[in-house]
Amino acid sequence: MTYIPMLAFIKSTSKQKNPIDTISKFSPMFYLALILGFFSPQDLLAQKRDTTNIEQAIENYIAGWRTGNIELLKKTFDLEAGVVLWVDKNGESEQLKSMALSELANGVKPDDGFGIGYTIQDLKIIDSKLAIATIKVPLPRKKSYYIDCLEMQKINGEWKIVLKSFVYFPKE
Repeated sequence: MTYIPMLAFIKSTSKQKNPIDTISKFSPMFYLALILGFFSPQDLLAQKRDTTNIEQAIENYIAGWRTGNIELLKKTFDLEAGVVLWVDKNGESEQLKSMALSELANGVKPDDGFGIGYTIQDLKIIDSKLAIATIKVPLPRKKSYYIDCLEMQKINGEWKIVLKSFVYFPKE
């Protein structure tokens, strides 16, 4: 027995419109309203507030490092679980190193030129508790710079650096 789809033999006698034609006739305002409908004013306000607070935490990190202000760094870092990672190059070999952020904060010394003119290259708020920022930190006296990748988490309502990894770009 051969199966023949019946739909192939049915002709539409009604004047139905193609749904694609109908959708394409909506005004741009409809699409804007549709998109904005997914974001409540509270969500947009919370995201703006988070962005501002993350940028302030980054500014505190840079200022703490520049001035040697250990207390400012401690306020910015998650001291209980935070970690810094980097690749240490010793001759031809490279090795991944790590240190607790609390240890890093306690060992900071003032560096007048550190981070002046830093730029946030990328900032992504993953959700209301997690963000990732990439910043370029100039070292003017050495004519070099760092690229810091900071994972930040909101802990007890405050954005903290929980993971810092960096790459140093020496003077060429």
